[in-house]
Amino acid sequence: MNRKFAITIALVVLIFASLRAQDAKFAADNLKYSRDFYSKVHFVAIANLSLDNGGVVDFKYDRYPNGGPERIQCEDGPFARKDGKTWLKSDDWGETGKPVDAQTSKRLTNWIGLIDARLNGEPASNDPSEGATVMKFVGKEDDAEREEFVFEESKERPKAKSYPRVSFGKFKNEKGDHVLLSNFSGPMRLGTHEATVKISFSHLVAVQIKDVTESSPPASSAAEETKPAPAAAGAVTLLDGKLKVDVPPDFVRDPDDPADPKTLAKFSREDGAWGAILRGTHGLTPDQLDGYLKMRVAEYSKGFKWLPKDSHLQWLKKEIVTIDGRKWADWRFVPMLKGKKDYQNNPVYTRFLTTSYKGQLLEINFTTNLTTAPKLKEEIDHIMDSVHLEE
Repeated sequence: MNRKFAITIALVVLIFASLRAQDAKFAADNLKYSRDFYSKVHFVAIANLSLDNGGVVDFKYDRYPNGGPERIQCEDGPFARKDGKTWLKSDDWGETGKPVDAQTSKRLTNWIGLIDARLNGEPASNDPSEGATVMKFVGKEDDAEREEFVFEESKERPKAKSYPRVSFGKFKNEKGDHVLLSNFSGPMRLGTHEATVKISFSHLVAVQIKDVTESSPPASSAAEETKPAPAAAGAVTLLDGKLKVDVPPDFVRDPDDPADPKTLAKFSREDGAWGAILRGTHGLTPDQLDGYLKMRVAEYSKGFKWLPKDSHLQWLKKEIVTIDGRKWADWRFVPMLKGKKDYQNNPVYTRFLTTSYKGQLLEINFTTNLTTAPKLKEEIDHIMDSVHLEE
């Protein structure tokens, strides 16, 4: 073999090995960063498990930092635990509720184990005949706001046709070089079943925003007055700090309108999604909440001209629930398009939370408008699930 050619081949192999090592180091470093970061914030994971027997499992997992409460929302209902051991079927983060049976407790704990395994970087396949797990960089995904770095969790001696993919991402306006674990997808063995697993990772962070709706601004001349610029939303605090709602940064808080005093805050996205927090001027006591819910459900059930063609209104929930000891009307709906079975891919996903606060109506409403993206529906669920109101 030509000596120069042999040296070139050796250099290529060396460079390739170095790049593979950099891939692995980048993934390992940012996985550790993600694990540390998510341990200090309100962590959220949304999972979809498609089993080989045709079964499908969807659940959402929240946990607060520093040993705080945990919650799982799934088809069977919301569950929570505050001590890391005892699961309750609970609507109020484990403040009250009924203990679950041993089988349900084991299932919920196993689901959390699946989430933690991904945070800890445990390989999806432990087949020793395939050798060690190798994290290989496969590409970068870029849009107007975010960038994602995608890796494949392959093997030294690959046998399978496909392997799980792991992505790390951040918003482009964020400072620093680190990126957060954002998605996992791919085949995985769960007990006796083979499954296709999809998990999205995110978090909610409290960012204080001054409430300008309940106090008069200082006097100023007309020449000094300027129109307030829209503010990126965050942990919105209203009603003298009694009401707190976590709103993702892609929802922008609109300027307040003095001509609309009932609206405490309004939010909007570039794609037309919006939200509002309203304070009624007519009396509403807690015992009138059920009647109010029935009245609004009847109004919406009659149908409206804005419904997309070839659709029917489907109620996803319309009941009185207890959140942090307070009764709320939880009502949500989506116009189901003809031929669609999964509401996640339909437009105008709308959620309301209504309660009586100091004898008057307080209502929170967010909607996707005409956007069909399932991730936006997850964002709205995050917003509504974060609502916290004190007396």
